[in-house]
Amino acid sequence: MIKLVYCIDKSEKDAEIEWLRDQKVFAAYEDFWDWKKNITVVRIGAIVGKEAALAIKLRHKLDLQTEYKQR
Repeated sequence: MIKLVYCIDKSEKDAEIEWLRDQKVFAAYEDFWDWKKNITVVRIGAIVGKEAALAIKLRHKLDLQTEYKQR
């Protein structure tokens, strides 16, 4: 399992969540202020398998990717 975090534009939030649900990925998301760009973006985080991680990586630039280890 892989833990992914990435940011998208706030206007793309609904379409992105719908696409993730079509991929059977149920991600967490929050509004986040990007201090470098001075805009509000949506930060999305998910724990997914390798196939779903590849689909997300092809679609977006990732802010974080680590191996998920359950406690």
